[in-house]
Amino acid sequence: MSATKERILEAALGLFAQGGYEAVSTGDIAGALGLTKGALYKHYRNKHAILDAIVARMAERDAQQAAASGVPTDTAEKMPDAYRETSPAALVAFSKAMFRYWTEDAFASRFRRMLAIDQYRDPEMGRLLQQYLVAGPLGYVADLFSAMGVPQPREEAARFYAPMFLLFGVHDGAEGREKDAVASLLDRLLDAAGQHLEELTTKGKTMIKNDGIVIRPETVHDRRAVEELVRESFWNVYRPGCQEHYVLHRFREAPAFVRELDFVMEKDGRIIGQNMFVRAAIRADDGRTVPILAMGPICISPDCQRLGLGKRLLDYTLERATELGYGAVCFEGNIAFYGKSGFGPARRFGLRYHGLPEGADDSFFLCKELRPGYLSGIRGEYAPPEGYFVADREPTAFAAFDSTFPPKEKKRLPGQLF
Repeated sequence: MSATKERILEAALGLFAQGGYEAVSTGDIAGALGLTKGALYKHYRNKHAILDAIVARMAERDAQQAAASGVPTDTAEKMPDAYRETSPAALVAFSKAMFRYWTEDAFASRFRRMLAIDQYRDPEMGRLLQQYLVAGPLGYVADLFSAMGVPQPREEAARFYAPMFLLFGVHDGAEGREKDAVASLLDRLLDAAGQHLEELTTKGKTMIKNDGIVIRPETVHDRRAVEELVRESFWNVYRPGCQEHYVLHRFREAPAFVRELDFVMEKDGRIIGQNMFVRAAIRADDGRTVPILAMGPICISPDCQRLGLGKRLLDYTLERATELGYGAVCFEGNIAFYGKSGFGPARRFGLRYHGLPEGADDSFFLCKELRPGYLSGIRGEYAPPEGYFVADREPTAFAAFDSTFPPKEKKRLPGQLF
C-alpha cells in the first residue's frame, strides 16, 4: 500500500471514530489531509472503498494476533485439531492480549469506537460489531470450550467473555492510571475464569482403560461421525431405515439436552459408541412435576457389540448423571440388557407410560433411581420428551438431512416396532 493510501486510511478511521462513519464525507477526509477530493479518488473510488480497506486491515491484524498467541485462526470446522489442542492457559493469555489490543492499539481502538457509534445507524456497522466484538468472539470461545469438552460450552463462554466486553466501555470512560486499573481487573477476572476452566476440563477428562477404550464428552467435531455411527447402529432395527441420528442431531440444540451428559466411546481413536441424556419429568397424580432424565439414543458400533462395551458405557454415563445430582432415569428398552445396570420395570415405581392403555404390556418402560428413594411416594405418568418425535413432525427436513448420508436400503424385517 502506498504512503498516501495509508495516510488516507488512518485519517479516515480517525474521523470515523470521532463522529461515526455516516457523519463523515469524503470531503472531510480529503480536507483533513490537505488533499482535493479528486486526489483522494485516485486512491479510493469512494468512502465505502476506504471502509472496505479498513475492514480488510482489521481482519488481517486479527488473524495475526491469534497466530501470535497460538490459538486457532479459523473456524472449528477448518481447524478441528487446533481447537482440541488449545489449552485454557493459552485462551486466557490470548484474551488478555486482545483486551489490550482493542483498547491500546490506535487502529483497533478507533475501529471499535467507530462500530460502537454507528451500530444502530448502519446495519453493516451493526453486523461488523457483532462479528468482531459480540457474537463472533462469543461463538469462537464457545467452539473452543466445546472442543475442550467443557459442559454447557455456550453458557460458560458467555461467563468468560462478558466481563471483557463490559470492561471495554469501562476502559473508554477511565482516565490515566484508571485505565491500567481496568486492565488489571480484567487480568484477575480472566485468571479466575482460567482456573474455573481448568476445573471444568479436568472434571470432563476422558476415562481411559488399559485396553485402549476411552469414554469422553462429545465435541462439536465429533458430531458427524457420531450421527453416522447412530445411523449405522439403528438402521432397520426398529423400523425400515431409522430416525435416531436425526433425533440426536436436533436434540443437541434443544433446551432439554444435557450437554454434560453427552458422551462418546473410542477405541484406538475411532468412535465406537455414544450415549446422551435429556431432561424429562413425571407428572405426578398429586399435581407435582418431578424432574428426571430420559436417555438415548445409546449405541455401540455393530462390529463391537457383545463385548461388554455397551454396559461399560452405560454404567459410566449413569455414574456421571448421579454425580450431577439427577434423581432418576426413565427409558424404553430391553430389561434383559438394561436390568444388568440396575433398571427395572417403571410400574414398580408407580409410573405409567403416557398413552398406554391400562393392562397393556409395559415391560419396555424402564426406570432406575440414581438417588435411592427419589421416587418414593410418587405415582404418575411419564411422557417421552417431544424431541424424540421430531422426525415425524419434520418429515421434509428429516428426509433432507438423511439424504446427506450414504444411501442404504430400507428393509421391513421381523421384530421391528414401527
